[in-house]
Amino acid sequence: METLSDLHARSEALFQSGRYEEALRGYLAIIDAAPRFTRARYRVADSLLNLGDRERAKEVYKGLAWHYIKAGHPLLGLVVCKMVLALDPSYDDLLYILAELYSSESDRVGDVDLPEPLPLPDGAPAPGLPSLDGPTLLATAAEKAADTDPITTVPERFPLIPLFSHLSEDAFMKVLGSLRLRRFTHGQQIVAEGASGDSFFMLADGVVVVSKSLEGKDTVLAHLHQGAVFGEMALVSNAPRAATVTAMGDVDLLELSRGDLEQHAGELESVKLALRKFTRGRFLANLAATSPLFRDLGKADRRALMSKFRPRNVHTGDILIEEGEPGRGLFLVLRGDYSVNTKKDGKDVALARLGGGDVFGEISLLRDAPTNATVTAQSIGEVLFLPKEDFVEILGAHPEIRAVLSSMSDARIKERAIVVGDRLITDDAQIMV
Repeated sequence: METLSDLHARSEALFQSGRYEEALRGYLAIIDAAPRFTRARYRVADSLLNLGDRERAKEVYKGLAWHYIKAGHPLLGLVVCKMVLALDPSYDDLLYILAELYSSESDRVGDVDLPEPLPLPDGAPAPGLPSLDGPTLLATAAEKAADTDPITTVPERFPLIPLFSHLSEDAFMKVLGSLRLRRFTHGQQIVAEGASGDSFFMLADGVVVVSKSLEGKDTVLAHLHQGAVFGEMALVSNAPRAATVTAMGDVDLLELSRGDLEQHAGELESVKLALRKFTRGRFLANLAATSPLFRDLGKADRRALMSKFRPRNVHTGDILIEEGEPGRGLFLVLRGDYSVNTKKDGKDVALARLGGGDVFGEISLLRDAPTNATVTAQSIGEVLFLPKEDFVEILGAHPEIRAVLSSMSDARIKERAIVVGDRLITDDAQIMV
């Protein structure tokens, strides 16, 4: 017995092979059987567009856009808005509603999880395909797919859109115009490790694979799903891409370049402030998710700790840590270029260069000992600083973390030395300041 999932897979194969009318019959049957499975409605619009019926495709995209915006799926809403506006730029009322509901001025947006689109019912049998002639099939599919009112439930709170929800309504509208919709198929490479990058991505739909070359082999690091953000380092740093990202199945992405943001930041102060707030939040979230320093903290305690980081503007020549001083806390680089040096036989020895996303000063949290290098700003920049006393307060509430920190400190100091004989360790990841 064919299930709805089987029918959807068969319809997708037909769509990918260019047999759009046959695929349309399958998508229409799925909408009748599972009206809340919006991916089938989306594919109806794609099929109509490929069949040359732009007007009906636009109506379906428009119905889906209203549904996604009002139901709390803003990234999917942004994708479909871009499709509508590509077909008819006059429908900018969609953007005004998006800005009204999801900008920093909205009283409805909050720190709530992005809802998952509903899947097909597991094991549900597939209905028979509609036996309609071609013109009637197109008209019927368009009418049913565009009618989203019966499936739209408006939540009390709307989830934040990365970066955009830090913008005012006016800035939201301006920056949205620079946002590009990128659609990828299975196996297509989105970014390549080592390549230069000047944009970041929001994953609106689908799954991507993050991989990295380790010891000569491609190693999968993660699978990212809807709502994920990647490539944000490009907004504050010229560093090459640290990993490769590849589409796993069909993927819809929203891309925004550093140049576009910088252009708008010149016009609107709120864009500049939003960018800083966004990058700070992302770096802190990444640090909390990846650092052993924070892995044993619950969500509430992790947020409390993250809120204690304070931004500091840095000027060329500023000394952030001086060798031999007591450890003061943890630094996280948001932007700028920093040198790490130590004294050896009375001479300055260069150890490393630090940039956006790098962490230093961690020895002050791991072991009560003097710092063993000097960190100096080589450009104008910005760092986030967590004073040692604030972290100690967290340790007092969570004594189990002290054991983790002690173990980390012993292992690092045993395995790594900044200077081994005359050989310098130049890998930034091996530098402890």
